[in-house]
Amino acid sequence: MTKKICSLWVEKFRPKSIKDVVMPKSFHIFFDKIIKSGDVPNLLLSSSMPGTGKSTVSKALCHDLSSDYIYINASEAGGIDTLRNQIKEFAMTKSFNGKLKIVILDEADGLTPTFQAALRSFIESYASNCRFILTCNYINKIIPALREGRTMTWDFNMSKAEYKDELLSAMKARIIGILKFEKVQYDENSISKIVEALFPSMRKMIALCQKYYDTYGKIDEGIISFKNVGNELVEFIKEHKLTEARAYINSNGYSYTDVFKNLFDNLVPIMTKNKSQAIITIAQYEYQCGFSTAPDIQVAAALCELCSLI
Repeated sequence: MTKKICSLWVEKFRPKSIKDVVMPKSFHIFFDKIIKSGDVPNLLLSSSMPGTGKSTVSKALCHDLSSDYIYINASEAGGIDTLRNQIKEFAMTKSFNGKLKIVILDEADGLTPTFQAALRSFIESYASNCRFILTCNYINKIIPALREGRTMTWDFNMSKAEYKDELLSAMKARIIGILKFEKVQYDENSISKIVEALFPSMRKMIALCQKYYDTYGKIDEGIISFKNVGNELVEFIKEHKLTEARAYINSNGYSYTDVFKNLFDNLVPIMTKNKSQAIITIAQYEYQCGFSTAPDIQVAAALCELCSLI
């Protein structure tokens, strides 16, 4: 029997404090120094992979500093005027506790170069009262004036070999802790394999465990094959269900790299015609995403083209 889940585990178990975030020891040392000193620099947290904790750390840092903050997802904020007004209204006033206010701009690489230039002037204008924390997946889309002159960049690439052993055990322990709290029956060996396969994205690990549990009522070895996102995505493409395909990608937090890798691994092998053209299409759009300010549009265009080829 399927057991209903009342809330998303990703949100329910999101760490509120820096000390509870699973990340390398060097990361903890860096952010702990900021918390102890209270001297917050303008930060640019960068990682090519979503789900590594940039947004979580931004909010946890504000919590530990007892700072008033506003969280804005730049890709969902609407027009430039709306975004500009949100920031100005928040940043121009002082907080009641006398501490620095913080503006978190998530997915700042989705901002146009023109607005990024305006953001530079905001950072300068409100320096006495406010700090900015920007997150991005594509650092090359952040203008040099922000990237090099107005923010301290912190590389959130946790897939480096030097971090892996340290993080794998901590991530496994966190997943098991969640499952125990939720009273979920689980197979520990399967958890180890999922953590290894989805490393370093905690978000994907947690989301997959919840999705599998919601479907089967326990976590067993079946989750290892269930993790393959390509199969469901391929079915949507085969049935020309573009809306469902895009919703599936967004709801699971997959990066465009995940999407194109899975299309290559799972769609191309089953195609009986236009296989070469499909490979070229995947390669072209994957390349174009690296230079686009809106990679989601590139992904949508790729899905449309692949639907016409299958």
